[in-house]
Amino acid sequence: MNQLARKEQELYVSIPEKQERRAKRQKTFSLSRSKLPALVVMLLLGYLAFSFGSQFSSLSSMQRDVRNIEQQVQELKQKNAALHDELQQVQSDSFVEKTAREKLGLVKPGETRVVPVPEGTQLKRIQAPVKDNVPAD
Repeated sequence: MNQLARKEQELYVSIPEKQERRAKRQKTFSLSRSKLPALVVMLLLGYLAFSFGSQFSSLSSMQRDVRNIEQQVQELKQKNAALHDELQQVQSDSFVEKTAREKLGLVKPGETRVVPVPEGTQLKRIQAPVKDNVPAD
């Protein structure tokens, strides 16, 4: 049909027929409208599920980090206590004396130092020191 014939047909079509056509069109449109809210609800539920999932994942990760940090704190507290004990020991007079004797080879006045010599070591002859202030017998 050409355009002229179509326009003539539209002019002669009765008004009730036009209203009927519009009603049919609206009916099909209303069907798709009824699906629209369901689609929106499904999208919203999907978004909420994804959002909650990512938040729970983030929460789980943070809780794991907190446990690790608490464990590190406990380990550092134990190390700190051990270092404090060692500091107390090092500051004591007995430790200072022991270190002076063992590492520096110091002796108290009136003591004689004895140095063990491994077997098979050849020693030079050493003369005893002569004291100038000793009275002769």
